[in-house]
Amino acid sequence: MNIRLERIDCNSFAKHINICKFPFRIGRSKKCHHRIEAKGVWPFHIVLELDGENGIIVKSESDALLLINSLKASKAVRLQNGDLLQFGVVAFRFWIAPIEQMSHRNTEFSIWLGLGIIIMSQVILMGWLL
Repeated sequence: MNIRLERIDCNSFAKHINICKFPFRIGRSKKCHHRIEAKGVWPFHIVLELDGENGIIVKSESDALLLINSLKASKAVRLQNGDLLQFGVVAFRFWIAPIEQMSHRNTEFSIWLGLGIIIMSQVILMGWLL
């Protein structure tokens, strides 16, 4: 499952964060997967976890303030597509990232080239036999 967090609070360099491995930690610490140096952000402020079929849950550090859709969040909250996460002076919009189709251009070219060679070989063979 691919998750995207869209930073909406400022003109940050990292406007989108794509997440595909869980648990994913956000905070001030160098040990976090995404580090944010902003006012009110704790060393390990939030963690996003995959909760099987229940989706994605977000947990905050014991005393760290986390608002989801402008409401104070409890220990662990299941996120919905489009939820607004706010902590410190930081705000993110939670999105389930669209699934992108892989490019198969090289494979398709190889197949068509192979078919062309086979057809040309058959035409040459038929001309030689006649």
